[in-house]
Amino acid sequence: MGLDLSVSSRNAEKRLWIALIVSIVIVIVEFTGGFLGQSLALISDSGHVLTDVLAVGVGILTLRLGRKRHTARRTFGYHRAEIFAALINGSTLIAVALLIIYEAYLRLQQPPVVKGPLVLAIASVGLLGNLSLAWLLSRSGGTNLNVRGVFLHTLGDALSSVAVIASSLIVIFTGYQGIDSLAAAIIGILIMLSAYRLVRDSTNILLEATPRQMDLETVAKAISDVNGVKGVHDLHVWTITSGLYALSGHITVDTDSISKSSTIVEKIEAKLKESFGIEHVTLQVEKETLENIQGHESSAI
Repeated sequence: MGLDLSVSSRNAEKRLWIALIVSIVIVIVEFTGGFLGQSLALISDSGHVLTDVLAVGVGILTLRLGRKRHTARRTFGYHRAEIFAALINGSTLIAVALLIIYEAYLRLQQPPVVKGPLVLAIASVGLLGNLSLAWLLSRSGGTNLNVRGVFLHTLGDALSSVAVIASSLIVIFTGYQGIDSLAAAIIGILIMLSAYRLVRDSTNILLEATPRQMDLETVAKAISDVNGVKGVHDLHVWTITSGLYALSGHITVDTDSISKSSTIVEKIEAKLKESFGIEHVTLQVEKETLENIQGHESSAI
């Protein structure tokens, strides 16, 4: 099984390296074309593709770090490096998005003459590049979370390229130059939304918040429903890195047999993995006694 996972990880990394190279080329071509064609929309679209470059970089980092061995000093390995990188990337992209929106506002006051045909040609190349990447990544996007995340980013880039193509056509056929700045502002907002989600999610992970898709009471009920469990308290669920969840807590059981307690814990671990994808589980088992019950009743009054 370990060999299969390693092979899958390396295959996914190869696809991400291809995506990284193609994305960098698209960024350079679109930024250059936007500069020469006086198109802020095209420059903004290159900024949107830049979010893919950062996302792919984080994806490659995650795959590589996931293959590194844990050490006595770093018992969870280097998984959190991904989260720090995501936080830095997201914060940087918010600044870039704000700059794009501000520049779009200034250009609306005095719109420059946009070279519509050049912008149309460059944006069409960008669209073809993004669609090619989406096709490549879709072939393994369902089996690897990192590749699937980049695939979704690429679809967003394709939509941005369509917006630039539409704005360039409006410039060509109507001569209205302000549409370029409006398209740039829309793309800037899209970048900000993506960056905000990145910053929010990475911050929540660093604060060890309960994963958004999990409800702590639902998790506690799932544990309580296991035969032999009489109570659950001091329950904590957090994210170590993307897709890797951990849980710790105390459970009270109706047996003082070590073997029976171990069986109960094994059932809980299997249920948590199957229902919530939680693979790292640490539970402290406590014997239910009359004194404990009376103590809980007293504290509840």
